[in-house]
Amino acid sequence: MKKILILLLLGGCSLFKARPELSDTAKENPEWIYAPYESCSETQELCAVGEAKGFSQADIQAKINLASVFEVKIQSELNVSSSGSQTFPWQSQVREEVNQSLKESVDQILENVQISKHYKKDGLSYSLAKLDRVEASGLLGNRLKKIDEELAVLWQKKQRTNLRKVVRQHLEREKLNERYSIVAGVGRPSPVSYAEILKWRESRPQAEPLLLKIGQAPDWLKEKLKELLTESGFKIVKSGNTAKSLTVNVDSLKEFLNVSGFEKHTFTLNMTSFEGDDKKRVVSTSETVTGRTQADALLKIKTLFTEYIEQHLSDLHLD
Repeated sequence: MKKILILLLLGGCSLFKARPELSDTAKENPEWIYAPYESCSETQELCAVGEAKGFSQADIQAKINLASVFEVKIQSELNVSSSGSQTFPWQSQVREEVNQSLKESVDQILENVQISKHYKKDGLSYSLAKLDRVEASGLLGNRLKKIDEELAVLWQKKQRTNLRKVVRQHLEREKLNERYSIVAGVGRPSPVSYAEILKWRESRPQAEPLLLKIGQAPDWLKEKLKELLTESGFKIVKSGNTAKSLTVNVDSLKEFLNVSGFEKHTFTLNMTSFEGDDKKRVVSTSETVTGRTQADALLKIKTLFTEYIEQHLSDLHLD
């Protein structure tokens, strides 16, 4: 599936790109089909060659080979980080999210790849793909700057409920920085190191009791909340007097739907934090979905509500 997505992405070309230089009369094969940088400036470009029966296929293969410069680095770096940072139980999930985000960033860069040369001989076609380092580093640099700004804000707040966000942002910026260093020649320093994040986590006070009151809500939502709160350093209790508490409820409203065999429901998630008896913060979101039953419709909002909780738990100011 991954190869298909890359093929679809790399197959599109701009109508305004210059036509590749065609060389099919040379008595000897041009050197660039064996050594791409014979026809490229390595300090200014990244280059790769593709070989196939036709030019269209060779163009695609050349771009895929150029993409592999990033892909190999992505896989090797993520594998290194996975073996050395098993501190968090949710690390594998975060790596998957980071990997997907990195792929999207690299795909954006590959849209700027140009085919500069063609060569054909003995039924085989060759294409030379080039990527301008300055243009690519500019795109990656902008993304890196945005992540660094977001990470700096999160790090300044140092909220326990933002721990997963901090780790994710840091891992993504480090891996993106590796890609940036490939095209720019040198990377950019991070606003915070992984060692500092680990030190902050280990220096946090002992688990703080939190009274969690969940009304009507699906089991998967209850488990997600408990998981996030526990990893944030809270000890969940069901009763008793605590300095902080959180109430959660999912309301369901059946809407009119003139379609036989299906139901339409609007689900509203409400989360309210308290400090003592005083209401502190309220966050809420609603989604309208259809399904054959209420339970079927509820499953369709699982990803939406789970992502919402992960993104907005810190808005409750439980820290």
